[in-house]
Amino acid sequence: MRILVIVLLVLIQIAPARAFTADQLRDEFDARLLTDQEKRLLQAGLAFANVYNGLIDGAWGGGSQRALERFTAENGGSAAFVTNADAVYAAMQAFSAIDAEGWERQYISALDMSFLVPTAVLVDGAPSDTFVNMTVAGRSIGYSMTIDSGTAAKSYHLYTLRQAVSEAYTVRKPKLWITSARTVEGVTLYTRSDLRGGGWSTLMISGQDRDAGALAAITGSIAPGYAPAIGISPGRLATGIEVLAGLLAAEDAPKSPSAPTPGATVAKSDPAPAPAPSGTGTGFIVTETGAMLTNQHVISGCSRLTVDGHVAKVLAEDEVFDLALLQVDGLSAAAPAVFADSPARLNSDVTVVGYPLSGLLGGLNVTRGAVTSTKGIGGDGINMQISAPVQPGNSGGPVLNGAGQVVGVVVARLSDAYAMESYGTVPQNVNFAIRGEIAKLFLAQNGVEPVVAEAAAPVAPEELAEVAQGFTRLVSCN
Repeated sequence: MRILVIVLLVLIQIAPARAFTADQLRDEFDARLLTDQEKRLLQAGLAFANVYNGLIDGAWGGGSQRALERFTAENGGSAAFVTNADAVYAAMQAFSAIDAEGWERQYISALDMSFLVPTAVLVDGAPSDTFVNMTVAGRSIGYSMTIDSGTAAKSYHLYTLRQAVSEAYTVRKPKLWITSARTVEGVTLYTRSDLRGGGWSTLMISGQDRDAGALAAITGSIAPGYAPAIGISPGRLATGIEVLAGLLAAEDAPKSPSAPTPGATVAKSDPAPAPAPSGTGTGFIVTETGAMLTNQHVISGCSRLTVDGHVAKVLAEDEVFDLALLQVDGLSAAAPAVFADSPARLNSDVTVVGYPLSGLLGGLNVTRGAVTSTKGIGGDGINMQISAPVQPGNSGGPVLNGAGQVVGVVVARLSDAYAMESYGTVPQNVNFAIRGEIAKLFLAQNGVEPVVAEAAAPVAPEELAEVAQGFTRLVSCN
């Protein structure tokens, strides 16, 4: 239990107003005291424990309550009177399950869908002309993803129905199809298709009985578009874990935490790594003393920021420009990025560097494109439009000209769903970056003089990537 205390101390310190005391842990559980994010964590934990098969959406209803009661009974407590301690214990188990395999709810822009993936153990599956296939190391779970026509999507559901050896579970709505069946091999096959901007996004998840809990967590986490993260957050559950862990450290490890009683000390555990980040973005070094630039929305709401394992301190932020200045003392030896002395010209080549979908893709990612407009939406003078592909996680990364000089900061991409709903079409590679002149202005307003150089000859793409790797960093938000 000491592991959880160490991991959660930072979260606990910033939320003293919403905390469970030792006395309150014995009170009857009331979900209304928790935030939606805390309730999502509980629902995920109950799903992993294979007692909950429903949406992980933070809406706490009868199904969620009955699952908590069942979890409590299975762990030696009383299902008739579920306490705050029982809920905190379930949250502890949820955190352990999520942290062990790096589970994150990620937004996949190609599908315009969000769902849980185990980022630490997700590997490529068998190649396919139709699907992108992934498997989970150490588990029987497989993912298959595609976007196709309605006719093709229906065929995937028909295939699932044909595998069923008992009555299948089905949902048929104008924009949503779900088919879940158990096959003769004892595998559960779950197929879901959502009508999104580019067509029907289909996700097929399979798993054996031994992974029924993880399968329930994945299917319960699926949501169209962008969905909130699932993980630990500042609040009553985080502080309750600290209190409960201290009480359990003084007892002889009973299964139910409903009424902790002092007793023998449990064996000490080795320190655990920090929890998987609840969100990530990109930043780049702008001074020799370790100052970094990123987006304001990357650091918004974070209780702790880290870069390469070093704690980052927020020096300044601007919501209008969507920029933030960080200080990372551990990066003071790295060479800073160089800004171009003049604006990027229309149709000039640009390179985007960053860490998109870091849990899924891993490592530095480089894409190339051009400046397609020197202004943003509606003539906005803060942003410019670029065609270089970007994904969630690219936010805050540098946009470089052919010489490797910074001419912008990645900030957003046009929503496919919004474009389809508003204009009836899905434009390709419509992405936005904060203009380099705005970034330099923001730095100057906050006492930072960036390195600026005159226009230079283009360098080889491989050389540009190597230089960019020296000053571009993954920003992790907890």
